Amino acid sequence: MHQFTPLPTRAQPVVRIGIPTCTPRLVSAARERGYPILFSTNAFARTYARGHEREGTFRRFALPRPGVLEGVDAALDSAGFVAAVRYGDYRWTVDDYLDLVSAHPWTWWASMDYCCEPELAADRPLRILRMAATASLFWVCESAARERGLSSPMPVLQGWYPTEYVECSRWMGMTQWPALVGVGSVCRRAVRGPAGVLAVVEALDGVLPPHVRLHLFGVKSDALAALASHPRVASCDSMAWDFVARRERRTGRDSAFRVVCMRSWAERQQAVLSRHLGQPTLQRSFSTILDAPPLSTLEAIAIEALALQHADLLIQGEIEYLDAVWLLKRDAAVATALVRQRGNTRSLRCALDDLLAGTAERLDRLLAMDNDLAVSA
Repeated sequence: MHQFTPLPTRAQPVVRIGIPTCTPRLVSAARERGYPILFSTNAFARTYARGHEREGTFRRFALPRPGVLEGVDAALDSAGFVAAVRYGDYRWTVDDYLDLVSAHPWTWWASMDYCCEPELAADRPLRILRMAATASLFWVCESAARERGLSSPMPVLQGWYPTEYVECSRWMGMTQWPALVGVGSVCRRAVRGPAGVLAVVEALDGVLPPHVRLHLFGVKSDALAALASHPRVASCDSMAWDFVARRERRTGRDSAFRVVCMRSWAERQQAVLSRHLGQPTLQRSFSTILDAPPLSTLEAIAIEALALQHADLLIQGEIEYLDAVWLLKRDAAVATALVRQRGNTRSLRCALDDLLAGTAERLDRLLAMDNDLAVSA
């Protein structure tokens, strides 16, 4: 059973201010103004010191000191994007993460997930694996939290195109959705277009139960303006104020200066919300959403079929994400050679099933959506 902090009824989305470090001065400033905040897990990560045999690797989390977060509406993000960009994968385990989760009664804490920005997953097969790993890891976090008597994590949906987020939501296997669901990989992307934030929200609006609302990770001000009145959007977050502070003062950024930047940014975001609250949003029709360009070659479709088979294994907990990536790279090379040797034949299907059972059936389902490719003898 999911146990979430009930979402308050609000006239506008909550804008959480991302805080890079758990310093008393920044937290106090947020408390004084009543700003909801979001911490990245990476803010608490500590590494082994210079000269140690494990120099630079993850050692532990520095847990918040007693009283520092008292009276603050604070949520916790798993720092999946930072983990992927800087280190290739998470440096900490689920149990490590839950040590941090248990250190404070967070308003909510996000499940560990695998982001799908183009710099991390530039093609469909890799996105499939990262979406499946996100779904699988949610249930690992959920189970471990339940064993510790902790609240359930906020699920996070991943993908790049709108239909991929819908696909990820189905792979989550939820029988009862919580009130708040995170939407990842929307930071810095366009507002409109076939892969815009608006299209993603509209796609999810068409499939999620009516009570579910969304937290949009790191969306820009123009996206916030466009979605200010959307009934699905509960909250968003940004650490843009800290980037502004670093740009304006490359050195000498004391706490007082950063507090000024934080307050100025927060006031601008509230002004954006106030201006656009009540304005009509994009038509809420799932059928109007454009999808990604269709796959056009047999090689690409065969690789996607393999990726979906590996995704099943990820969701079932039989393999882990990094293993799935390695296995797909290996199998994709073999599948590409088989396609070039045998073409779209029954012989190809037998070989693909020998490579990974069930791939031929998956291939045929994908080919059914591409009328230009017919099976040869």
